[in-house]
Order: sequence, then C-alpha cells, then structure tokens
Amino acid sequence: MANLNKNKKIKRLNNKHDYLNRKVDELTEDRKKDRSSESKSLLMRLKKTKLAIKDSIARAKAKLTN
Repeated sequence: MANLNKNKKIKRLNNKHDYLNRKVDELTEDRKKDRSSESKSLLMRLKKTKLAIKDSIARAKAKLTN
C-alpha cells in the first residue's frame, strides 16, 4: 500500500514538473520580446520551483528503492 501511495506521489510530481517545463519554455520564448524585470523574476521563480520538484522526485524514487 505504501508503494502505491509513493508511486502516486511520484506521478503527481512528474505531472507538475512537465507542466512547469512547458511554462518555462513558453516564458523563455516570450522573454525574447519582453525583457522586463517582472518576466525575468517570474521565469526564475518557475525554474527554481521546477528544480525543487525535480529534487523531490529524486528523493521519492530513492526512498521507493530502499
């Protein structure tokens, strides 16, 4: 039962990571035209969030294998 919950958590994190990856790609394209500080801060915040989720996925997978 615990593995099932962990698998669901990993899947949910992967879905969120994929969504953020698409948003970062979109904002990177928009950034070519809009060089404002607001767009930069939003892009940086999304990238940091995406990286944190990637780390969470790695930790969850490590716990799953142990």
